[in-house]
Order: sequence, then structure tokens, then C-alpha cells
Amino acid sequence: MLKENGGWEPEGSITIYLAMSLAALLSLYLVLMRGAALGAARMQMDSVCHIAQNAALAEFHSELHNRYDLFMTDTSYGGPGGGNEIFEQHLRGYMEKNCVRKAALPLGGVKDWTSMQISDVNVTEGRYACDNAGRAVREQVYAYMSADPAGAVISSFLVTADQWRGLEISGREWKEETHKSREELKEALREEREARQEENRQKEENGENVTKEEREAATGDPSEAEDMVSQMDSFQLLPILWQVFGSTDQISNQSVLLDSVLSHRGVHLGSGMMADNSHTYPEADEILFNRYIFEKMGDYTNPSEDGQLRFQTEYILCGKGSDRLNLEDIAARLLLIREASNCAYLFADEARMAQVHLVAAVASLLILNPELEDAIAKTLALTWSYLESVQDVRTLMSGGRVPVQKTSESWQTQLYELLTPLSAIRDRDSGEGLTYREYLQGLLLLEGRTVKTQRTMDVMEMDIRKITGNSGFRMDLCLDEFRMHAEAAACGKTFTFDGASGYN
Repeated sequence: MLKENGGWEPEGSITIYLAMSLAALLSLYLVLMRGAALGAARMQMDSVCHIAQNAALAEFHSELHNRYDLFMTDTSYGGPGGGNEIFEQHLRGYMEKNCVRKAALPLGGVKDWTSMQISDVNVTEGRYACDNAGRAVREQVYAYMSADPAGAVISSFLVTADQWRGLEISGREWKEETHKSREELKEALREEREARQEENRQKEENGENVTKEEREAATGDPSEAEDMVSQMDSFQLLPILWQVFGSTDQISNQSVLLDSVLSHRGVHLGSGMMADNSHTYPEADEILFNRYIFEKMGDYTNPSEDGQLRFQTEYILCGKGSDRLNLEDIAARLLLIREASNCAYLFADEARMAQVHLVAAVASLLILNPELEDAIAKTLALTWSYLESVQDVRTLMSGGRVPVQKTSESWQTQLYELLTPLSAIRDRDSGEGLTYREYLQGLLLLEGRTVKTQRTMDVMEMDIRKITGNSGFRMDLCLDEFRMHAEAAACGKTFTFDGASGYN
């Protein structure tokens, strides 16, 4: 208020001051409220996305974890499809549920302070089980096995992959040599008898006397050595499992349609992203991965009780569609390994080779040709080694032990048993050496890394499919790491989020 002398009344100045202050404070309040709202929206966006990531990963496949200790999310969720699109729908669902947060107003009612609306959710990268030759599976196997003190210990198995490979190659060479030796001996004996028959005929035409020994040498009646070789020829014509067991009635008939398993079909692949792994797990090496297989999979001496295949380790090694076919392949491979070792030992065993030469000498004398003694002895030794190798496979599959290198004490069969090979093969055990599972471990060292990983996932897939509600389960649709991009509108602005998450 203006006074008469031109001054101002104090009450008026206070009113103007308060009015100007209120305007400034109100502007500041509105700015602060706007900033708080934007900050809340930004925080809400981060929280909603992180919660969605964790919630999606919390839906890991429980049966895959229970049976194989792997953490992976099945992006099919039991449906016919899978992949990033379906996974994105789950992420969006979790985000939308957490976007609406209403607060009570002072005068009653409620208000959503940010009114956030999700506009876009996109999985930009995803690592699936089959990416990079099963890298995710191998990393998780390492994490699981290294967490177990027993699993982290270096295997005590001392036979290297190169040694096993050498034995298999050598076994094939000995097998070829055995076949060649037998055929050459048969041909030599045939020619020798034909020559004796011709000599006897000429003597008779010339009126010369033909001795009893000369007639017997030309008659073709087989010697004991020839009987041994002949019996073993018939024995080897039998299927390998019949040679080992005498019957296959006790062998599992479980089978699977290979067209349906992962390694025989086109698979779903992600982007192959590298995991942002806080523990920096490497991929499991072959020894550690093999130990995992023996812990989780069945085999002939320790069959799976409820698997689609009972002999799962044999499947990983051979990839055939039935337990019986896989076991036949394993028996054949073990036979090669044992033949290589047994042949090398037998030809160096002076006592046993003396037995062989004695029988060979008698046979060569019966045909009046001592020069054939070495050829007969070689064929007998190779044949005996084969019988011993079949016995070794029987011993292994019956739960016994067989040393990689034989000794005089660990040799099981006798030379005369070549006459009755079927009854010669029976349960025996020297009590020393390696078990069937340890021989399988050696074979696993020879198996290709990628093939072994794929077939391991085949087994996982087969077994999970047997569980109710999982008939369409596919390992290649299982995800363990992903990166997402999300956009949401709130407070008149667009907020974005980019981040990766996975099982680490």
C-alpha cells in the first residue's frame, strides 16, 4: 500500500514477495516431480526387465535338471514350436505384469505414477544347446563335474587315445592276417593233397608200391590242426554276440527311431553368442565329459532302468537304433583291440608257441610235407588268439577284468579248446586288468568330440520324451543364455533396456 508521503506499506510488499516465491517454488516442485517421475520410470524399466529375465530363466526344465543336472529353459514350453519368438512372449508377459504399480492419493483413489506401457520386447541373441557344437552343454557339464570333488580329479585311466587307436588299427591288421593265413593254408593243403594223389596215381600206373602213409596223406582226412581251423571257421561265421554268449536271449531289444533324434535331423540354432559367464567355465575336456557320461548314462554292465535305450553309452559310441546293434558294434571293436594285444603276446610266449608247433608238426608229417609246419603253426596261433579274444570280450561283459597286455597267468583258453569253441567260451576272470566300463572309457577317447556331444544330447532327448507331457521335447530348443532389447513408454518418454542374462 502506498503512503501519503510516497512510501510503501509493508503489508503489500509481503504479498507480492509471497506470490513471486510461490510461483518459483511451484515451478521447482513441478520440475522435481517431473524428474522424480522420469527417474522412477527409468528405475522401473530396469527392474521390470531384470525381473522378467530372472523369471524366464527360473522356468528351467526341471526333468532335464533332475536327470542330467543341466539348467536350460525349454522355449517350446511343452508346445509344438519354440525359439526366440515364444520366449519373447514369456518375457513380455512378465514385464507387463510388473509394469502396473498404483499408489494411493492423499484425498483418496489410486494413481499409476508412470503409466508404463511395453512397446517392444526382442531377443537379439540367444545361445541354444546345439550352438557351437554343444558348447553350452559342455560348459554346464564342466560346472557340474568340477563342483564334485571326485569329478574334478584327473582320471587315473592311463591308456591314452593314441594307444587305443593303435590297438584298433593293429587289430584290423591282425584280423586281415588271420583271414589271409587261413586261406593260404587251405590252398596249400589242397595243392599238397592233389600233388600226393597225382604221385600215387603215377606210382600205381608204373606198378610201384604206394605206402599206407602216402595213401593217408592223399585222402584228405583232416588232421587235428585242420579240425581246429575248420571249427574256428564255422565259429566265426556266427554273429559276434552268439560267439560271446552262445545265445542272445538275454540282450535288450530296446530300440529308437533315429529319424526323430537330434543328431539325425535339422536342428534349431541360436546366434551362438558367447556367454557372459561370471565363473568363466570352460568347456568340459574329454576326460571330464566321459566321466559325466558314465555317471549319467547306462551301459551293458550297468543298464539304464527307464531309458529309451538301456545301453546308452554304447549308443553314444556307435549310434545305432537298438541296444543289440550297438552292443554288437562294441563287441566287434573290443574284439579287435583284444586280438591286437593277444596276437602280440602269443607269438612271444615260447611255451605256448611250442604247443602250437607240436600240433603243426604232427599235421605236416601226416601230409608228408614238413615245410608246411610254419604255415600251420602261424594259422593255429592266430586262430588261438582269436578264441582268446572272444573269451576276453565275454569276461568283460560278464563283469570281469582283462589286462591290456596279457601274461602267462592271465591267458584263459587252451589250445585243444579250438576243437570246441562254443563250449570253450564261458565266464572266467583273471582278476586283474580293466573292466568293461574302463574299456568303454578308452573307446570314448577315440570318439569325435562333436559326435559324442550330439549323441549325448540324443540320449537326453530320448529319455525326457518318455516323461508325461514331454513327448515333443527337443534339446535344440533349450536355451541357456540370451540378450534382450526392450522399449517402453512412460511419462511421455521412451525408455530402452539392453542386457544379457543366463545360467552362470
